[in-house]
Amino acid sequence: MFSEIVDSYHWETLNEEVKTKTKQDVERALQTEYLSVEDFKALISPAAADYLEIMAAKSRSITQKRFGKTIQLYIPLYLSNECTNHCVYCGFNHNNQIDRIVLNEDEILAEVEVIKNMGYEHLLLLTGESPKHAGVDYIEHAIKLVRPYFKQISLEVQPLSTDEYKRLIDVGLHGVYIYQESYHKTHYSMYHPAGKKKDYTWRINTPDRLGEAGVHKIGLGALLGLENWRVEAVFLALHLRYLEKKYWRTKYALSFPRIRPHAGGFMPNYLLSDKDLAQMIWA
Repeated sequence: MFSEIVDSYHWETLNEEVKTKTKQDVERALQTEYLSVEDFKALISPAAADYLEIMAAKSRSITQKRFGKTIQLYIPLYLSNECTNHCVYCGFNHNNQIDRIVLNEDEILAEVEVIKNMGYEHLLLLTGESPKHAGVDYIEHAIKLVRPYFKQISLEVQPLSTDEYKRLIDVGLHGVYIYQESYHKTHYSMYHPAGKKKDYTWRINTPDRLGEAGVHKIGLGALLGLENWRVEAVFLALHLRYLEKKYWRTKYALSFPRIRPHAGGFMPNYLLSDKDLAQMIWA
């Protein structure tokens, strides 16, 4: 499990390693075909700021070789905003006085009809974390309900057990997106003070359970703005490299969700500029 490995890396040590990368390290990484984590540290470092156009061109070349000029789109369908977690940055926070909704069968099919008319073939089902209102039985039924209408069904819901994931794969689940939010173990509980999501270890081992279950695709990410984005990126790279080696039959995707300042909402601790975000993606 990745939880047994992640503690061997120290936040401040990784931060210092990234900060001290040189232009020579960046140039060496740009000449390398198969990047190591050390190369990645160089490409997200401050020293790489003058190389962004070169990084963008190389990233574009790699992407076109892999995917051609095809862009695959999916669309989200929110099934429920019921949630027992108290994430300080989230509108679904259990303490927020908002209308709570759990779509029934007819409402789900009505959403499906609208989505199909828009031409989408890949669907992402989302819920808050509420086993009572939208547990694995509800999710399984939702997958069965929508599966005949779409080529791929993915989930972004609460972490489940290996057996529960196997159960959902058997009825048509293709992929799961699970974001650690922050790899900073000490600060993680500040952002998730109550609810099941407070359990850092349970969450960080979710991709392992997905790999054991044999899911086709796993999506990873960190919520950018909670902590230093460069260190989060290194942990994300370490996590991905570990998973690729251990569950090599599975495909992987990375997402880059970013918190932006807005009136009346959670203010990010670390502002991530467009330039920073582009550097992380191109690296």
